[in-house]
Amino acid sequence: MITINPYLNFAGNTEEAFNFYKSVFGGEFAVVMRYKDTFEAKNTADADKDKLMHIALPIGNGNMLMGTDVLDQMAEDLVQSNSFYICMNGETPEQTEKLFNALAAGGKIVYPFDKAPWGGYFGQLVDQFGIQWMADSMSTINPYLNFAGNTEEAFNFYISVFGGDFFMLIRFKDSPEADHTSKQDLDKLMHISLPIGGNVLMATDAIGKMGEGLERGNNCHLTINGGGVEETRALFNALAAGGGTVVYPFEIAPWDGSYFGMLTDQFGVQWMADAANKQG
Repeated sequence: MITINPYLNFAGNTEEAFNFYKSVFGGEFAVVMRYKDTFEAKNTADADKDKLMHIALPIGNGNMLMGTDVLDQMAEDLVQSNSFYICMNGETPEQTEKLFNALAAGGKIVYPFDKAPWGGYFGQLVDQFGIQWMADSMSTINPYLNFAGNTEEAFNFYISVFGGDFFMLIRFKDSPEADHTSKQDLDKLMHISLPIGGNVLMATDAIGKMGEGLERGNNCHLTINGGGVEETRALFNALAAGGGTVVYPFEIAPWDGSYFGMLTDQFGVQWMADAANKQG
């Protein structure tokens, strides 16, 4: 089964961030890997050896929140994204509100968690580490992307890669925001959802001032796994098609014999592909 999970970059405070996320969501880390214990140890400055090359926290029904400390020039070049959200929910509105308030500690609430015009509950915040979260109607953690007017084009591309069907497509003209939306934006997408494996990839067209200030950033990736090496390779190559940029080719990784690749697709969304070599 295909999986898709958020992967976050931090400039040295990954451990602090993930201890915070663990305090919010509970559970135990599946992986904690420091640079000093990896193949990169001899290439890592002494001051950075205790930093995290990789950490993974299981959340909800089969999801994994992952992160890393980027070092040196990558840390200096790190830009927080305002076009990438993690959408989360508890089993009930009360549990979701509890998670929302816990994530907001030390951060900033953009939209308080409350009854939404479309019927459910909704909230939006930026946590103390600069990561944007939404609380909505999903019982897992899922990526939520903002695009500056080309969401439909991007999601038609993603459906060609992953298959499936949209289960929700709402244009501004058919939403509670229709009366407050300029004529040229009425056909743009207020919301779209594409199920991928056990996850849902979601997005919106950021319009008005939100669209003008959209920053893709480089601190958030989507990690995919197709269930096997060749299945994941096919997804990786499909995502790279049409003008994407391969950052690291999908091939054997030095750390454990699995396969790994990294790319930026034609819409500026960053992806990682990771698959275990079951024959290795």
